[in-house]
Amino acid sequence: MNHIETAFAYGSSEVQIGQVLTDLYANGVCKREDLILQTKVNPMPSKKFRQTLEKCYKDLRVDYIDVFSFHGLNMDYQYDLIFQNSEGENLIDIVKEYQAQGKIRHIGFSTHAQPELIRKCIETDAFECCNIHYHYFESYTASGGGQFGGNLENIKLMQEKDMGIFIISPYDKGGRLYAPSKKLRSLTLPDLEPLQFGSLWFFYHEELDEEFHSPVHTFTVGAARPSDLDEPAVAAYMYRTKKEETLKKVRAVVKRLDSALVEELGEDWVKTWYEGVPNCLTENDAYNIGQIVSLHNMIKAWGMLGYAKDRYGTFDGNVKNWNFDIPTKENIAKKGKIGWGYMPGIATESGKDYSELLVNVPNENKERVKEAIEFVYKFCSSSYNGPKLVIPEEWETAYDMRPWCAFPERK
Repeated sequence: MNHIETAFAYGSSEVQIGQVLTDLYANGVCKREDLILQTKVNPMPSKKFRQTLEKCYKDLRVDYIDVFSFHGLNMDYQYDLIFQNSEGENLIDIVKEYQAQGKIRHIGFSTHAQPELIRKCIETDAFECCNIHYHYFESYTASGGGQFGGNLENIKLMQEKDMGIFIISPYDKGGRLYAPSKKLRSLTLPDLEPLQFGSLWFFYHEELDEEFHSPVHTFTVGAARPSDLDEPAVAAYMYRTKKEETLKKVRAVVKRLDSALVEELGEDWVKTWYEGVPNCLTENDAYNIGQIVSLHNMIKAWGMLGYAKDRYGTFDGNVKNWNFDIPTKENIAKKGKIGWGYMPGIATESGKDYSELLVNVPNENKERVKEAIEFVYKFCSSSYNGPKLVIPEEWETAYDMRPWCAFPERK
């Protein structure tokens, strides 16, 4: 493990990493050139951007950064700050200036955006890598978008452009694999635990992606304590020492998961559910319907209710203080564009007809999309106050590897 990724926005992370790495160098544990050090800064006005970038070097105690990424390139206005800034320097020019000075070696971006904006960014040819949400189970906020209902098209495009493919949060945003449902675990066993599958699916992605053969180069582990590295280390050991045997296990798990999806939802739905389904592509879009329908599919097929409730919780949070008498764009501005860009979308209302949002959905799917919206509201929204719902045992959490309650779940 030699790729260390942080960001200016991650509290005191840069300061802590700078101190620890300085100590490691001094004690001969490693050298600076042994590491790939990556940090990120959000797009912002150019003068402030320069000041923030300089602080990154000071806090990290380095004179060069291996990979600099624009953090959270999630919305069109951030794209404009980078490439067509009407109120100052283009941020890409600032970063290229630092690169020419040897202070930045590679330029990338991280994103929670919809596939269409991600593609637009990749097609500029300004970036060498991208931190992206793409997992076996869904593509987080991009679920339901693009050509394939997620970010697969952008994985393919990055491969074509020889870019580094960096996957964000495979164990949390990729399905809450540290706290799997009983059904999900029953589908990965006896071959693998869900967390091991979460790692190995990426290790073998080039072999498993039979159409595009796109590799995945790296992903975040997100360790909060040393023991959080145990399962990823086990998966890496399996990959390194029993490569063919482990690939057979991964293929067997994929086959069972795929079969469960088709068995529960039907082959036609699996192939077409995302067609015409809207997401928060612009500042005029309030509902991330694609992600909602994706959550419906995950609950039905794999019992992933805990994960779905976590994700829907952001919609519940966003709808608080939402003023339905003013345009969506004004609501987003009041809430703050940066936060909205990371987790866009508001909760739906029970019994409301959302047909006007589904005009591009094939007629044969419209009623089922409406049913999915209502289903997810009932099972996932904290605002649901109808009759008590019966939760199937297989949707219950099999175990939870976290030693404490995560912040979003605290009451």
